[in-house]
Amino acid sequence: EEEARHDGVHLVQRVPPPLHLHLSTSLQPMTPAPLRLLCRVWFGATLAVACLLLGAATRVLHLLPISLELSEDLSVSTAAVLFRLMLRVNPQIRVINTAREADWDRLAACSPAMILMNHTSFFDFFLFTALLPPRFVRRAHVRTVMSASIAQLPFLGRSIGDHAGSFKVYFQAKGAGFGKGDASDFSVDRARQEAETARMEAHIKRRGVLAFCPEGGMNKTPSEGLNPFRRGSFAQAAKYSTPIWGAALHGSTAAWPRDALLGGDPSTVALSLEQLTLLPPPVATATAADLAEACQEAMQRQVDRLATLARGGARTEGGATRARAS
Repeated sequence: EEEARHDGVHLVQRVPPPLHLHLSTSLQPMTPAPLRLLCRVWFGATLAVACLLLGAATRVLHLLPISLELSEDLSVSTAAVLFRLMLRVNPQIRVINTAREADWDRLAACSPAMILMNHTSFFDFFLFTALLPPRFVRRAHVRTVMSASIAQLPFLGRSIGDHAGSFKVYFQAKGAGFGKGDASDFSVDRARQEAETARMEAHIKRRGVLAFCPEGGMNKTPSEGLNPFRRGSFAQAAKYSTPIWGAALHGSTAAWPRDALLGGDPSTVALSLEQLTLLPPPVATATAADLAEACQEAMQRQVDRLATLARGGARTEGGATRARAS
């Protein structure tokens, strides 16, 4: 790894390990319509089973005489296990996971921290959650930031929302942050959002990890690059000098096209985990705007590297592995 600076922000630039490139086509072969339909039906069935089991499990955990933090940790860990199993029984979705156990250990060791995710499809949530190691969840108390509309989904909403300790964003525009509505309107209900912001800050003070999508919503044109990162998302990072990591996701739109009611298409998806910034405590001079700009540049490079690896069928020695084999 090498370090660079961007307006006072220390950026971590990862030098990629040697890659063994396969000289195969980088494009996913066209899938016949009947096969695509069969894959989607199977994916939908396995997703329904996973969601039903998760809903039942988190409701039981919520009733147990254990601490709220432990209940939330176990809910997130259960989601990770169930969604990983779901991917394993969907072999038409090839998963490349370049995040090693040591990377997650490094992230946990530097908590409190923040994890940024690019967002292009509904599949992103399931992929990211599936690749979370339960041991990391329990050690770092990772929590996600999501649109309040997602937490209102029937049955599943409470499991991935309140039961998992997720933090809500109360967008004023209907459907904003959920791939619908006015994609340019990120205004929030300030009165309701203040309480969530206070909860986030308390979580950071307890050395927890926050995971969120800094673009503010689903990117409808990912081929044109990341959407501008929302400066307000980095207020806590600037205030508390928290290190920032990037969880780059690739191939989600192939697995679950944005305009499709259901995913499961034959595809290759991938995840990488890299540290984007180093903010030396106790005080960092970087503002939220500085962090937003620097992190967007660093994460764009990370996303591009992952896309090259996935499209080329590249593998690293001891690095990229299939989730179903890890």
